[in-house]
Amino acid sequence: MPDKYGISPLEMLSVMGPMFIIGPMLLWFLVVGPLVLYPIARWRAHREPTVDTHLGIKVALHYFKLLAFQMLLVGGVILIWTVISKSHGDKGEFYRLAFGFLVPGGIVFGAHIALIKRTNDDFVPGVRRLFLGYNLLATGIIGFVVLTAGFQALFSKGSTGDAGRVLLSAVLVYCSAWAALGAIFARTVLDAAPGSSAPPQNLAPPSASPPAPPAGQGAAAATPGLPPLSPGSFPPIDPSSR
Repeated sequence: MPDKYGISPLEMLSVMGPMFIIGPMLLWFLVVGPLVLYPIARWRAHREPTVDTHLGIKVALHYFKLLAFQMLLVGGVILIWTVISKSHGDKGEFYRLAFGFLVPGGIVFGAHIALIKRTNDDFVPGVRRLFLGYNLLATGIIGFVVLTAGFQALFSKGSTGDAGRVLLSAVLVYCSAWAALGAIFARTVLDAAPGSSAPPQNLAPPSASPPAPPAGQGAAAATPGLPPLSPGSFPPIDPSSR
């Protein structure tokens, strides 16, 4: 029997059912997975000619920045769904829930960006690229899941009501973040790739060319070697000494 939102509880469970299975797996992948990046970053640092003294703190800062970014995405989904939902009840609780994610997520995200700027992250960007790629992978997986669930709801029989609007909000937030992270990661990798438009740093300056010979001294002055002798360079030879 349909409820006041135009969908029965059984149909809502059929739409949201896969999220109850995939959700805990994605949460584990998001929280525990980045911890694997520290041994990878440590192994890569041993191969570098110089020691990265900020490696540990950069891993910790990028880790909490990643968690704060995902919290912002969750808050964005709740906020958009609250705006577009057709619920006749009080939306204040959902607005407070959304800002309960957005405010701490924004504070932690901004604070960690400021702290990362104080490290050598701009000069040694290996950790940044690792976490950026992992964030892209996690956001892309969630975006792909909600995109699939959204099309399942779109092609389902009857109206999905607010459940469909939840999926629409998730598609808007996660797919937009997926595209933005992909563009940032591609630009970061292409800028650091060999053969990019940046000039190489190990080129020696060109040697200075020899000065042009003065006019009137002929081709002998242009050849390398001893300078031409002028009259009076040697003392006169006494004929009686022969």
